[in-house]
Amino acid sequence: MNPFQGLAGIKVIMGERLAEHTSFHIGGPAQYFVQVYSRDGLRAVLRKIKANRMRYFIIGAGTNLLVMDRGYRGVVLKLDGIFKSLALYGAECRCGAGLLIKDFMDEVIRAGYRGAEFMAGIPGTLGGAVKGNAGAFGNSISDILERIIIMDENGMERVRTRAEIEFSYRKSDIDNHEIIIGVNLLLNKGKPRTVLAMVQRNLRVRKRKHPKGYSAGSFFKNPPGHAAGKLIEECGLKGLTVGSAEVSQKHGNYIINRGEARAADVMALEREIRKKVRAKTGIDLEREVQLLR
Repeated sequence: MNPFQGLAGIKVIMGERLAEHTSFHIGGPAQYFVQVYSRDGLRAVLRKIKANRMRYFIIGAGTNLLVMDRGYRGVVLKLDGIFKSLALYGAECRCGAGLLIKDFMDEVIRAGYRGAEFMAGIPGTLGGAVKGNAGAFGNSISDILERIIIMDENGMERVRTRAEIEFSYRKSDIDNHEIIIGVNLLLNKGKPRTVLAMVQRNLRVRKRKHPKGYSAGSFFKNPPGHAAGKLIEECGLKGLTVGSAEVSQKHGNYIINRGEARAADVMALEREIRKKVRAKTGIDLEREVQLLR
């Protein structure tokens, strides 16, 4: 039975394999996979979810995410359509939360806006970037955030300004039931050629450091005063494997799916890494990647 039948502005797929929607290429089926194209569609879906007492999760671009092998019993929502919009008003960029960071960067580079160059090469959507306070090169998206628009589980919208949100390293106080639907960023007008040169430099740096292959990006958070990847490498764990999951030979903080890895393989490899790093250094690594189960 499809509880969302007849709702406008959405598309429902039952039993969709979430491995097809994550950068790890790992994960079982979602009970309901719902693509949402409009605010009214999202509002209607959320009301159905609440009426049926169902769990739900916003998937974004599926980066920084490990889905369990058994999948997810509930509703996985993916923001599309109007939620991928972008408009420039002077220094203000008004974006839909489902807009891919890559598409956002392409537009601001073309228009010659500076201030977001550090985001070049970061995977995911703007909504996910704000919730996880994504960043690189010493900067985070919270540095350029003006405000967000959220929709709660009752379908009500409200604005949260930057000053109202508590950000920390790769974290915010935005609740899981506050769905980010809009992101407003403040940038500065610059010269397209200068912006492009900085973006290309950052992309070259990321290419040198970051391995290819299916992964969820940096698997562990950097402990205060340390780099997680360096700790893992100093423990001699590069190349360590469980099943088809492997600690990258290029960067110790990446776990690579060599093609057939299961979530169980990744979790077992995580436990082994944490055990060995703790035994040698006394540091307990904290997972950065989110679990969906």
